[in-house]
Amino acid sequence: MNTLRHWKWLLVLVLIGLGAGPPVSTHPPPVAPVSFRVTSISIPTYPYSNYLIPVYSPTYNMTYRRLDWGAYRNSNPRPAPRTYQLLVLENPYLKVTLLPEVGGRVYQMIYKPTGNNELYQNPVLKPTGWGPSEQGWWLAAGGIEWCLPVDEHGYEWGEAWSWSAITSTAGVTVTLRDSTAPDRLRAAITVSLPADRACLAVSPRLENPTGHAIDYKYWSNAMLAPGPSNSVGPELRFVFNASEMAVHSTGDTRLPGHFPPTMPTGPDYRFSWPVYNGTDFSRLGNWRQWLGFFEYPQATGGFNAVYDDAVEEGVVRLFPTTVARGSKGFGFGWASPIDWRNWTDDGSTYVELHGGVAPTFWDTARIGAGQATAWTEYWCPLSGIAPPQAATLEAALSVREEDSGGVPYFAIGVHSTVPRTAVSTELYVWEPATCLELAHLKLPAVGPGAPFTAAVAAQGRRVGTTAFVYLDSAGKLLAALNPHDCLPPVSSIAPLPSWVGTESFTVTWGGRDTWSGIAAYDVQVRDGYEGNWSDWLTDTAAISATFVGAHGHTYFFRVRARDAFGNQGPYTDEEWGQAFTTVLTAPAAVLETSRKLAYPRLVSPGQPIAYTVLVSNTGNITAHVTLTDTCFPGLLPVSGTAHLPLTATLVTSASIVIRWSGQVAPGEAVRVSYILSPAQALLPGTMLTNTVEISGGIRGPVTRRAVVRVAHLVWLPVVLREM
Repeated sequence: MNTLRHWKWLLVLVLIGLGAGPPVSTHPPPVAPVSFRVTSISIPTYPYSNYLIPVYSPTYNMTYRRLDWGAYRNSNPRPAPRTYQLLVLENPYLKVTLLPEVGGRVYQMIYKPTGNNELYQNPVLKPTGWGPSEQGWWLAAGGIEWCLPVDEHGYEWGEAWSWSAITSTAGVTVTLRDSTAPDRLRAAITVSLPADRACLAVSPRLENPTGHAIDYKYWSNAMLAPGPSNSVGPELRFVFNASEMAVHSTGDTRLPGHFPPTMPTGPDYRFSWPVYNGTDFSRLGNWRQWLGFFEYPQATGGFNAVYDDAVEEGVVRLFPTTVARGSKGFGFGWASPIDWRNWTDDGSTYVELHGGVAPTFWDTARIGAGQATAWTEYWCPLSGIAPPQAATLEAALSVREEDSGGVPYFAIGVHSTVPRTAVSTELYVWEPATCLELAHLKLPAVGPGAPFTAAVAAQGRRVGTTAFVYLDSAGKLLAALNPHDCLPPVSSIAPLPSWVGTESFTVTWGGRDTWSGIAAYDVQVRDGYEGNWSDWLTDTAAISATFVGAHGHTYFFRVRARDAFGNQGPYTDEEWGQAFTTVLTAPAAVLETSRKLAYPRLVSPGQPIAYTVLVSNTGNITAHVTLTDTCFPGLLPVSGTAHLPLTATLVTSASIVIRWSGQVAPGEAVRVSYILSPAQALLPGTMLTNTVEISGGIRGPVTRRAVVRVAHLVWLPVVLREM
C-alpha cells in the first residue's frame, strides 16, 4: 500500500497542524537475544570453476582468476546444485547471512517486520562478462560484496574468505579476511549485528603490512531489491545528497556522456540531481537505458538510500564522508534495460549502491607502509514511510508536500532503528528564520516495523524552507531535515547541602544544548523565601563560582543558559529554586522550607478543602517549634480527618486555629493535615486565605499562606432531540 494513502484519514487534523499515524502499541516489542549459527545453502551454480585460469598481478602482488570464456561456452554450461557454507546472524529485527566461499559477502538481509530480503539474491550463480577488463568476468550473486584492489568489482568477489565469530549479549560480530599474507594489500571486513537495533554495521579495514606505500581502489557494492519480489519496480527511488552527478556510463541519450559514442574517462560529464532537463532521474521508472553515476565532487550528507514507494520498503547506507568519499548508483535501465539473461535465469532485477574510499572509479587511494585505513558504515532497512530525506543511525525522516482539496500539508514519516516507548520522542516543525513553531508532536511507541506518520498544515511554507526535527525526551537529536536550532538549552544548579559552615561556598551549574552548545549562563540568587530574585552572575561562561553569604540566611539559586544560536532558556519557577543552602557559622535550626498546601485550589460552594502544613528543619540542631495555623472564618473541621502530632491542640472559636508545639530534628519534617468544610454558603469569587506562622527557626517566625478560590458555576442548557 502506498504511503500517500495513509494521509487521507488525517485530513481532519491538517487544519490544526497536527496528525498521528496508525495506532501502534504503547510498548516496544520484547528484545530477544542475538544468535549466530553455521549452516549450509544449496545454490544452482554454473560450472565456471572448471575454466578458471590463475593470473598473477605484479602491481598488487596477488593472484586472481580469469575465466576462459571460449572453453566455458563450448562446454554448453548448465547450472547444477552446489552446497555452500552459510553464516547466520540474527536479532529480533534482522536475519543476516554471509557466504564466506563467495567473496565473504553479505548474502541476505531479511527485515523481520516485513519478512522480506532487502538485498537482491540471484537464484543462480552465473558468470557475466562484466568486472575488471583484465579479469574478464564477474558473478552478480547479490548481497553486499567487497571490491578491491581495483574498480569494477575488484578481484576477490568470488574467492573464499576466512572468518571468525564472536557472540555476546551486545551482539554478534564476524570478521572476514581475504588474506593474512605479509607482502600484499589485504582486507578485514567486520560485520556486526547489534542485539537491539535494525541495522547491520560493516567495518572495512584495509591493511598495508609491506614496507612501501600502495595505491589501490576499494568499493563496497550492495545489490538491492527491497520488497517481496526480489526485483525492482518503476517506483524505486535513489536517494543521494549531492546536487550534481558525474556520469560513469549510460546508454540514455538524454544525459551527457552517453554511449554511443562516449565512454567517460573522468567525471567530466555531469548532470543536475535529481531533475535534469525536466526528468526526475531519482525515479527508476523514468530511466530508459542503463545508468551509473557518482555523487560529484564526492559523497555528501553521510547517507544514501534506495526506497521503493510501491512496496514502502528500502535500505539506507550511513557512512563517514571523511573516509568513505565515494558514492555511486547504478541501474540496468527501465524502458529499454540491459537484458536480464546476462546475469540470471528468472528475469529478476536489482540496482546497486556503491561506497568507496576515493570519490570515483577514476580516483586512487593510497595506504602508507605499515598503515591501515578503517571506518564503519551501517546498512539499515526501513519501511512504512516515504523515501528518506534525512537519516542517522537512530532514525530516518521523510517529508513530502501534499495537497487535499486545495489544502497543502506536509506528509511526515518517522522510522526508528530501535524500539522507543510512547512519548519518549517528539517531532518539531518550525520556520527556521523565525523559530515559529508549526507543530510539536509527542510520538507514540515507534520502532522497526512500527513507523510514525503525521500530516502537518504547511501554512504557505515549502519543505526546503521548513525545519523538521526529531528528538528524544532528553533533547538528543535523532534526525533532522533542514536543521536549525530553535530549542533553548536546558540548565540547572547542582544540588547543595542543606547548610554550610562557612560564609563562602561554591555553587556549581551546568546544562545541555541539542546542537550548537552553551555559550553563556545567567545565575540568580534569592535571600530567603520571601526575598526577590536578583542577578548574581550574567553572561558568564563559568560553570561554578564562590558565593559569600551571611550567617543564618538561606539562599536559593537558579540558572538559565544561552546557546551559540542565541536561543535562551527561561528561569524555572521552583518554589525553592533549583538548589538552596543556609549559611550556619554556629549551630541553628532552619525552617525556611516549611510550607502550607491546599487542595483543590478552586472549589465549588460547600466543597471540602484539604490542608497540609509541613514543618521542615534544614538546620543542624533540633528546632523547638510553635505553630499557629489560622483558618478562614466560616470553615469548620470535618470530624475524623485531622492528622496531627500528639501534642497538637484544636481551638474552636469564630475561626479555626490549630496550635502545635514540639521538636523537629535536623533533616526531619512534621506533617499537620486536616479537612475543612464551609459552615455557610460562600459567594463565588471569594478568596479563602489560611495563614500559618511557624516559630523556632534562626530567622524568627516564617509565614506561609494557602489561597483557595470559590468558583463561579455556569449552567448550560441541555437540548434533547428526538432521534
